[in-house]
Amino acid sequence: MTRSGFLCVTGIVVLCAGMVMAQADRKPVPVPGAGTGLVQHADTPVSGKVTTGTVPVRSDLTMIQLLQKGGPVMYPLYLCSILALGFAFERLFTLRSRMVSPPETLQQLRTAMAQPRETFSAQALQAQLEGSASPLARIAAAGIRRANRPIMEVEKAMEDTAAKEVSKLQRNNRVLSAVASVAPLLGLLGTATGIIRTFMTVAASEDALGRTELLAGGIYEALVATAVGLTIAIAALVLYFFFQERVERLVSEIDETATELAEKLASKS
Repeated sequence: MTRSGFLCVTGIVVLCAGMVMAQADRKPVPVPGAGTGLVQHADTPVSGKVTTGTVPVRSDLTMIQLLQKGGPVMYPLYLCSILALGFAFERLFTLRSRMVSPPETLQQLRTAMAQPRETFSAQALQAQLEGSASPLARIAAAGIRRANRPIMEVEKAMEDTAAKEVSKLQRNNRVLSAVASVAPLLGLLGTATGIIRTFMTVAASEDALGRTELLAGGIYEALVATAVGLTIAIAALVLYFFFQERVERLVSEIDETATELAEKLASKS
C-alpha cells in the first residue's frame, strides 16, 4: 500500500472513531418503567407529579476528562505517544534530501564526472568532499579511496559504506515500529485491568449489578485504554511506513549517483 493509501485509511479510522464516540455521548439511556408512569426525574419533588421518558446522559465530557478515565495504563500510553511524536519530528528533520544528498555535494560529483578521464583527479574530488559529513559524501569517499582499481572492488567498497549509511538512516524508524507494537498491548492490559476493577466492584457490593454508576469506572478504563492504544499504534505504524518509504527514495537517489561515480573511478585495464 502506498503512503497516500495509509494516510487515507488512518483518516477514515479516526473519523469513524470520532463519530462513534460523539454518537455515544448524545444517545439517551432508556430507564426501566419509562412509559408506565413509574419513573421520576431527579429534579422533581418527591410529592410532585411523576413523569415518563428517558434520562439523558451528560454529554459535556471533555477529551481530557475522558482520557483521565483510562486508568494507570494511560501513563505508559502517554509515553508512547510522546516518543512517536518526538521521533516523527526527528525523522522529518533528518530524512530531508539536502541532509542526505546536499545539492553542493551532488554538484561537485556531477562536475567531476563530467570531466574527461585525462583531466579527472580523484584526489582533488576527495579534497572537495572532506568538508561534507553527508551520507552521499561518505559513500563517494569510500569509492574514491579505491580509485583506479577494478570496478568490482570500487563497487564493493561503496556498497559496504552504503549499507552502513542506510542502517543509520533507518535506525530511529525502529522506535516507531516498537511503539506500533507495544501500544495495542498496553491497551489490552488496560482492558484487563478495567474488567478486573468492574468485577471487584461487583464482588464488593451486592447492589452493584443494578447500579451502572458503580460499574462505569471499570468499563471506562477498559474501553478508553483500548481506544487510545489502538489510535497510537495506527498513527505510529503509518509514520513508520512513511519514513521507510522516504529512506528508500533517498537511497535510490544516492544509488544512481554512486553507480556513475564507480564507473568513473574504476580502471579501464
